[in-house]
Amino acid sequence: MANHVFCRDLCLERGEPHEGTGNAPHRALLLAWPRGKWRTPRWESADMSEALAASIHNAAKKGLHVALVDRVGESAGLPQLMAQPEQVCADFESEAALIAAIDDYADGKVFSGTSDPRITIIVCTDSRRDACCARYGFSTYKALAAVADPAKFHIVQATHIGGCRFAASLVVMPYRQRYGRMTAGQAAAFIEALSRGQIFLPAYKGRTDEPEPIQVAELAALKWAADNDASVSSVRLSHDALPESAKDGDELVLSAALDTERLSIHLRARTFHIQGNCGVVAEGGGSHEIRWCLDHLSRAS
Repeated sequence: MANHVFCRDLCLERGEPHEGTGNAPHRALLLAWPRGKWRTPRWESADMSEALAASIHNAAKKGLHVALVDRVGESAGLPQLMAQPEQVCADFESEAALIAAIDDYADGKVFSGTSDPRITIIVCTDSRRDACCARYGFSTYKALAAVADPAKFHIVQATHIGGCRFAASLVVMPYRQRYGRMTAGQAAAFIEALSRGQIFLPAYKGRTDEPEPIQVAELAALKWAADNDASVSSVRLSHDALPESAKDGDELVLSAALDTERLSIHLRARTFHIQGNCGVVAEGGGSHEIRWCLDHLSRAS
């Protein structure tokens, strides 16, 4: 590992922002499975029957995110299956019943179970998928578990959730919030923000389901509001039609209104060499992609 080149480190060196990559799964199933038995792909994990593996694989092909999850020292205490954002969890008397629940959920039907109203924090620690998730994800997971009130937060380590180069990668349910480049040192502040019903801005990736320029501009306005004692809840964006494509150097200006202020948010399209995980780095692969980045923000005249 001493000579290992981490995709997260390269991403930082290249200056690629995590802002604008906030899309999260619409629906997800969390299946309890010991971390030591995780494999890639997850439906080939150790001790998984062919029938269960086929069910998970079929759900994935239908666009459903099925994450294997675990908690250090508490594997036996996890519900066998949890649906998000419905916050329903259940244990099953047989594997056949578990498979039926997964199949039904993939087809849009939520299984019967108990409600868990806690905030669920899913932390990718998938060492089988990427070394960055193991290195940064696991330390962040442990720090979060150490400081969070278990009566309010359900924190699990999980298989790959995307964004390896932005490790540690997290998803907060049921809000469908994505966070990246989280560190163990930020754990207490992160939990405090969520406890107050707020977004943790330093690691926030952007509002899910919105185009990248909207995510980037809105986040810039939220940070400006937080730094200038303005209400973040009052931030409202306005813009002309967004371009369907962009080339390096293109500019885009959006406006944000908040309280009595009006901001002009200037974005610029930049090309980055993207190597999404450590495996791509080791193979010398990658691609060049356009990202919309914050250029500058000013008070509108």
